[in-house]
Amino acid sequence: MKITIDAGRVNKREPIYTNAIAEVKYLETHQGHAFPTHQLAEIERFLPQSVANSVETGCGKSTVMFSNISKNHRVFAIDDRNGESSSVNFFMNHPLTKKKNIDINYGPTQKTLPNFNHGVEYDIALIDGAHAYPFAEIDYLSIYPWLKLGTGLLIIDDVTIHTVARLADFLFEDEMFEFIALINWTAIFRRTKSATFPMDGDGWDKQMYNRKRRHNNNDFYIGGKKLDFFTSLRIAGMNLDELVHTHIDQAWLRDKK
Repeated sequence: MKITIDAGRVNKREPIYTNAIAEVKYLETHQGHAFPTHQLAEIERFLPQSVANSVETGCGKSTVMFSNISKNHRVFAIDDRNGESSSVNFFMNHPLTKKKNIDINYGPTQKTLPNFNHGVEYDIALIDGAHAYPFAEIDYLSIYPWLKLGTGLLIIDDVTIHTVARLADFLFEDEMFEFIALINWTAIFRRTKSATFPMDGDGWDKQMYNRKRRHNNNDFYIGGKKLDFFTSLRIAGMNLDELVHTHIDQAWLRDKK
């Protein structure tokens, strides 16, 4: 399968490194599903010509490519070197990997990333670590403040997994990101020049994803049972969803005055 949706917002490069990887007779596989070569080549077309710093959660064939493109590529991944079909051994033993450009940090990304001091602006970030909820969002939370304003690329892999698709849906509507392309199950976004959403507050009502849904009357289900609005709980004869939105609307009107 090859599906590419291109928003036409970047000058593309030739996928010289992915093509080189494809030409090497290196038959080892690793336990994480490796990027198909044609898909990785399409992703490489959207990457900038010059990359000072990049970061990746998970590792494998993409790590080989980034080690050739980026001067400093930071990897957060599980240390599986003692297991069969090791993802780490795959890129570490690959003849085209430039190990001098790689800084690897071992451990579950949901534990290693939150307290990590990145200290650099990233030109590219690939989120492809743990996929269960909420781990992709934890990766995003830890990385988004370090993406370079106006140019930084954020790549989200496996958006066909619903827990990851939630994140991609949010980014598609968020003012901090511009959708660039969808290549099979990999989405590419570019960081806009919008202010970085602060990590020390709330501001949920400032985010476009929430603002568009302030008056969303879609049906809600829990355990297969349709609920009246958001919940069947009644307070003083009023549905909780109605109560909450009445309060929000009143506050909204006050702010506008």
